[in-house]
Amino acid sequence: MVNLSLVWTVAIVCGLAFLGGFLAKKLKQSTIIGYLLAGILLGSWMINYLQAGQILSGLAEIGVAFLMFTIGLELSLKRLYRVRDIVLWGGILEILGVIFLGVLVLPLFGFDFYSSLFMAAAFSLSSTAVVVKILSERGELDTLHGEIMLGWLLIQDLAVLPMVVILPAIAGVGNGGWGEFVLSVIKAIGFLIVTILLGKNVLPFVIGKIADLKSRELLLLAVVAICLFLALASAALGLSIALGAFLAGIIISETSERHAIFSQIRPLRDIFAILFFVSLGMFLTPKFLLVNLLPILGLSLGIIFFKFLIILILTFYLGYHARTGILVSFGLVQVGEFAFILASLGLNRGLIDSYLYSLILSVTTLTLLLTPGLIFLAPKFYLRLRKISQKHFPKLYQYLFTRYDSSRPLAAGLALENHVVICGHGRVGSWIARALRMLGIPFIVIDYDHQVINVLKKEGIPALYGDPADIDVLDYAQVDKAKVVILAIPDEITQEMVVTNCQNLNSKIKIISRIHHASDQSRLKALGVASIIQPEFEAALSIIHRSLHFFGIDKEEIAKKIKRIKIEHGVE
Repeated sequence: MVNLSLVWTVAIVCGLAFLGGFLAKKLKQSTIIGYLLAGILLGSWMINYLQAGQILSGLAEIGVAFLMFTIGLELSLKRLYRVRDIVLWGGILEILGVIFLGVLVLPLFGFDFYSSLFMAAAFSLSSTAVVVKILSERGELDTLHGEIMLGWLLIQDLAVLPMVVILPAIAGVGNGGWGEFVLSVIKAIGFLIVTILLGKNVLPFVIGKIADLKSRELLLLAVVAICLFLALASAALGLSIALGAFLAGIIISETSERHAIFSQIRPLRDIFAILFFVSLGMFLTPKFLLVNLLPILGLSLGIIFFKFLIILILTFYLGYHARTGILVSFGLVQVGEFAFILASLGLNRGLIDSYLYSLILSVTTLTLLLTPGLIFLAPKFYLRLRKISQKHFPKLYQYLFTRYDSSRPLAAGLALENHVVICGHGRVGSWIARALRMLGIPFIVIDYDHQVINVLKKEGIPALYGDPADIDVLDYAQVDKAKVVILAIPDEITQEMVVTNCQNLNSKIKIISRIHHASDQSRLKALGVASIIQPEFEAALSIIHRSLHFFGIDKEEIAKKIKRIKIEHGVE
């Protein structure tokens, strides 16, 4: 049997990966799923071509290095600041909670201690790539639950760093090698210190000098060399390639050239990362999936349930509204792409066997497939749970769903009549509130972010902590006496609830709502919303107005063109 050459291997892998990614996009799934499916197909066909397998395995190692490098490069601690308390404590406690439960529960199903620990560590991580993509498509990246999820995922990304050091070291302890464990930790700490010192004192200077040459090719070569050399240095110390590449990304992220570096290395990262995900799928055969279907389903459902419960308890305990807790919990229940990296590390180092490796990959893939549906169902689940508890469990309903400030110190001192009720105090709502305050128009803000409410109260702004969809909260905000209600929240289900409840309280109320997608316009109009604003469309109109002005077109003609566009869009 003729061995495939490097060119043939890469060509076939890229072709199948394209088909898998194309199919995944059409089905509105993460392209990672498509690459894994391509690997499954490839594995059942190429498994006997050892040379091809070795070639792909080597390329996949480079893929891991570039993937970890760019994650370190993109790391932004500023994202953590606004929701730092919940993501720091919540993220760490969630990881420890999942690991603790895994070590307790998994041995009951025949797994040994180390296998249970390894799987639990992998399963504690969620998918940054998939969650960010879905939130971006839904326009929820800047919402409270979106910011919490982003920060939580960032903590999980950072947690990979100690995991790739500690998990192999614990395996040595299991074999009686306490000395090896201590040595591994010392080497990791030493490598970390040396890398940070190198990053602070040497690399910024070197990168700056190379950038001064004004050659993108030389900058790219230098960065690739730094990434791979640090990855190899890490491997030479008995650590992992992933650890060295991740640290390389972190130290280069501190340089002023990091954005240019990321744009240069991203295409390389994407190609090699695709090869990595395809190589993972090669170990997942259809036979394995069919034979182990029940364990895969059982593990997947158990992980989703326990992660949901742990995250929900943590968010609620840390003072967030039940709605925020449910949205965050549903968004983070999946197992993420870092589980693939840990599984690959474990198999290559002999920490886990091929069965455990395939099991981790199967569970991760299934939970990723379920993620879009779970995030879509989260608001509906919240409303359904609220309705059931209100009807059958009034005490639970009171505790979970009616958390708003009943002291009324601000509202009692204001003449809340002909006022504005602002639902949501994010990027849009905050500017609206500022304008109303400058004009002296009375208003009250409703938001389920208690930190925002506390800040507003300190500034003397009337604010109410609660879910704007709750009719009791709207009643407390005196919607029956209000003149205008402004919906500055992007969630369409909440929007519908607010509109319905406002109209029940005040049939003459004028409602202004923002929307994310143009398709939402007809739905809200049918509900009786007086004015609908799509921020992207309004931005486009402003750009058109200024652009036409630069071409010397008179104001009257510009106004006519903009009016025509508005009519075509359905807002006139």
